[in-house]
Amino acid sequence: MKIFQREQRSLFGEILDWMLTPLLLLWPVSLALTWLVAQGLANKPFDRALEYNAHALAQLVTVQNGRVLFNLPQPASEILRADESDTVYFQVLGVKGEYLAGERDLPQPDPGEEPAGAAGSVQLRDVEYKGIDLRVAHIWVNTPRSNGPRALVQVAETREKRSMLATEIIKGVMLPQFVLLPLAALLVWLGGGGGAESAR
Repeated sequence: MKIFQREQRSLFGEILDWMLTPLLLLWPVSLALTWLVAQGLANKPFDRALEYNAHALAQLVTVQNGRVLFNLPQPASEILRADESDTVYFQVLGVKGEYLAGERDLPQPDPGEEPAGAAGSVQLRDVEYKGIDLRVAHIWVNTPRSNGPRALVQVAETREKRSMLATEIIKGVMLPQFVLLPLAALLVWLGGGGGAESAR
């Protein structure tokens, strides 16, 4: 009878291993995939805000007497940079690459990136600026000579809000798993224990 009980417990142990081991191995994979999905979800609303700001600044680019001008009122500049979590940067360059406003040394798009007919569409990219990771939205602005050079408007921000939102998404998805995994192990244990008891 004792040999039979040992066999039952050994079989139960194998079943427990087969059920729990894959769960424990898949959990880090699930965490990594969830993090990637969370990053994508966190980027979307803030990317839309960056695009809106880039379009808004592009509307302030004008041409007078053949010169490209940019006029951003001080209150509007303060609103643009008013962010409790992130630091916001911007840059406006004329058709010859001359500095008009914002940060002079903000990284520019790769040379030759501007495709024909792309003026008015916002492009997004990630850059490093003074050792800080930034998300940048840039837009090429047509001047009266629409087939000629274009002015460049860029708006960038650090990634604190995105990281915070991604972390909250991770918590919402992964924390329940911390509860479910031990609960699953307990249910398997109780189920196996009940089976072993009935087999005695």
